[in-house]
Amino acid sequence: MTEGKSNVSKLDQVRQAELSEVGGWIAEEASLCGRTMSSCFPGGRRTRHTVHSGKIPSALVHEEQSMGCGQCCSIQYGEMSNEFNGLDPKSYGPVIFTHEKPKTNGVTCGLGDKRCPCCCNLPYIETKDVHEKIIGRTEYVCDACLCVPKFDVFDGSGHHAYRIRPDTCIGGLCVQCRCDGPGGKCFRVPFIIRDPVTHEPLRAGGSRSGGENKAQITSLWTGIKRCCQKKDAYAIHFPEGATKEMKATLIGSNILIDMAIFEQEENN
Repeated sequence: MTEGKSNVSKLDQVRQAELSEVGGWIAEEASLCGRTMSSCFPGGRRTRHTVHSGKIPSALVHEEQSMGCGQCCSIQYGEMSNEFNGLDPKSYGPVIFTHEKPKTNGVTCGLGDKRCPCCCNLPYIETKDVHEKIIGRTEYVCDACLCVPKFDVFDGSGHHAYRIRPDTCIGGLCVQCRCDGPGGKCFRVPFIIRDPVTHEPLRAGGSRSGGENKAQITSLWTGIKRCCQKKDAYAIHFPEGATKEMKATLIGSNILIDMAIFEQEENN
């Protein structure tokens, strides 16, 4: 899947042609103020992501390809953006499900490298089906290990389904990076999907011997050509036995991880 018009480019069109069986894309609605303040309060802004079936509309592809200053300096007012020129994103294709996040504190607050962790009113995101029924929820977790980001995932009934966090080192105090793997996996921090009680990694569905067999959300390197576009790419390996509702919820988990952990680094 590709996220909104912010990820639509010529390279993404090639990716769509190669992965035509995916047939889905995600659009974000958020205010300019919320996006601007993400550097001070990572993951704190109100946002709504609609997940659509079908190919990305050509109108959005055309708009993204205009790389001039006007695109970067487009002014947006109010709670939601004018990213779609006042049109309801639903008009661009059927909505499969949505991910909604209200205003909260960020995971930290501050400027630059001077930050203080927040441990109340923490970011969370709810996943809803086409009928606006909650089918899952992802919450950021604050505990004694402040340098290791953690997320708890719940199903629609409130049952604790997964814990998501990276592997750690130094007695669990620091995140362990990985420097192996080909292509976009050469340097990354996998967010492993774990058992909610034992915190042991869960096996990915369809995993094969010799390959990656842990369920995870992994950030990928997008290459030198795209370093100036500030675009993040992710791969999700769903756990074995995950229902379609939990898979949708884990896509929301990916969005929250991006907002809370990676996004603010691009706004500094």
